[in-house]
Amino acid sequence: MGIPERLRSQTSEMAQIFVSRVLNLRGREDLKPCFRCSPPAVHIQDIIEPGSHSAVGIDGSMEYDELLEMLLFYACATGFRCTFTIGEGGVRFNLKEVWRDSRLEASASVPLWMEDVSSVTGDVGSSEKELIWSAEKVPFAIMTMAELYLALKASEDPEVKVVFLDRPLHGTFSPLARDVRTILKNKRSALLNLETSHGRPSLLDLGLVLVLGCGGGAFTLPSRRRYLPYMLVKILLENDEVRAGDLARRLGLEDVKMLERVVGWLVEKTGEEFLEGDLSGTLRLKPRVRDFWPRMKELALSVVQHVFFSSEHPLIFGRGEDWLTVWDLNAVNLILIQMLRERSRDVLFIGIAKDTTASDFITCVVPYAMASGLVKGGGSLPAIRHDRAFLTILSGANPDICSAPWRTISYDTCFTSMVYSGKMSAARKRVAMERQFVKAYFQLREFQGDRELRSPTFLYDRFFSPEFDSEFVSDLKVMEGDSEVTVSPYWEGERSNPLDDLILALLSASDNPEVLEVMGHNQLLYLADKAVKAEIKLMKDLLRSVAELELGPLSRKYKLFTIARRFRDIRSEKERSRSRSGAAPAPGTTGSADRLGGF
Repeated sequence: MGIPERLRSQTSEMAQIFVSRVLNLRGREDLKPCFRCSPPAVHIQDIIEPGSHSAVGIDGSMEYDELLEMLLFYACATGFRCTFTIGEGGVRFNLKEVWRDSRLEASASVPLWMEDVSSVTGDVGSSEKELIWSAEKVPFAIMTMAELYLALKASEDPEVKVVFLDRPLHGTFSPLARDVRTILKNKRSALLNLETSHGRPSLLDLGLVLVLGCGGGAFTLPSRRRYLPYMLVKILLENDEVRAGDLARRLGLEDVKMLERVVGWLVEKTGEEFLEGDLSGTLRLKPRVRDFWPRMKELALSVVQHVFFSSEHPLIFGRGEDWLTVWDLNAVNLILIQMLRERSRDVLFIGIAKDTTASDFITCVVPYAMASGLVKGGGSLPAIRHDRAFLTILSGANPDICSAPWRTISYDTCFTSMVYSGKMSAARKRVAMERQFVKAYFQLREFQGDRELRSPTFLYDRFFSPEFDSEFVSDLKVMEGDSEVTVSPYWEGERSNPLDDLILALLSASDNPEVLEVMGHNQLLYLADKAVKAEIKLMKDLLRSVAELELGPLSRKYKLFTIARRFRDIRSEKERSRSRSGAAPAPGTTGSADRLGGF
């Protein structure tokens, strides 16, 4: 059997597997409790007061080019805006009058010699592919910064009540948190050399902003042991001073000696003493620690100003070569996310992911829903380890059960770090911090003539809201290695959260069914995406020309024709030039192996 015949047989086998999965998901009434359809308008008006408001959609893009061993990075972001009204008829977006908000623009170009890439990214790779993979981190970090900053800027307008981002909030936060932990581990960052009106930032500041965010409010920390040092700081932030014995009891510690260990752990991790007082008396935070949040906000905004609005090199502060690394940029991005979290009391931030490969819904959420009794009499699930594929097939195969628009039950993003196989356990070593973000999947459109034909399934997430989400929090026993710990995640369960009902209504009213690629998505984000991609395309050639004007005289002056360019590029250029002119091939470039010296 030849390759075409084998391929036909193998493709037929794959098709049968798909058909069996579809049949397995037909008539799954048992899974209906995992879905929520269009909400009543009365719930919506309880969250945002009736009247006219503004919504903003923000997206960014990036590109890079190579010239004379120099990489040219470019990243930009923009925001589109429209009004929407909330009334007895529900939510209505005025999508006929959408405009690009000129105040929501940010862009940066970054030239970088190839030998300096490892200084900025922290990666050491020998191959060209490794270099390019590493280098792409730079424009991605800057693009992320642009989008988060514009979201923050948009939220300062009192008319803006909703901000859509073309990125998941939790999916953005997780890698940023990893980079901040890398800084804490290495105990080194260029950010620590920058001055603010509240003094220089410290490693302790980065640790606090990672776990505590803005530090106050209704934010609740998990009670697990590794969070006790930060819980201690939070208690002291909310009180001028506390007796050591009372503090130990509030942390669930047996005695003051255990409290000393907790304090010592954070001191060792950050290299900074942060307490005043005596363990035999009262304890209080040093004044500098109390100012950590204003200091970090000022730091983040000063870096943003430097990267996007300064004529200096975006990655160099002052003189010399003290580079801002990708870790530093992402530390600033994490601060920006925490600033958005602080603003989320007044503005609803909705992150949307188009292409996600997550599998937590089918591997953890549905099995837990079955175990907790939300899904009753559930049958087996197909061997699909892809949430979007699973939900798209399920909704198309059961149009009466999953009538569009629908969303799944909303759940804590800490479920992404757990698996369920008879009992809940950490997917890796530890369960992620709960009550940070809430996520759900949604689908907005179905064809009237054939209800099985539908728009794509997407993911949205948002910040955990103590006001609306606290009543949906419950305790779970989870295995972390050999230890059982208590996790208190958000879980919507049988009831409907009016905040997520509002989000479904907002999403349903802001797509554009007249444009195929926007149907079921978001018109504001679609327009922002088109705008930044057009800008990237325009700027790429322009920036390359500007760089060539600067680097051309340099290469001539210092005879860098073959040093500053790759041999492969020089050879390709000469071959193209020779081909255009019709000249004969260069001697020794054609012929047999014998003519090339017998190799």
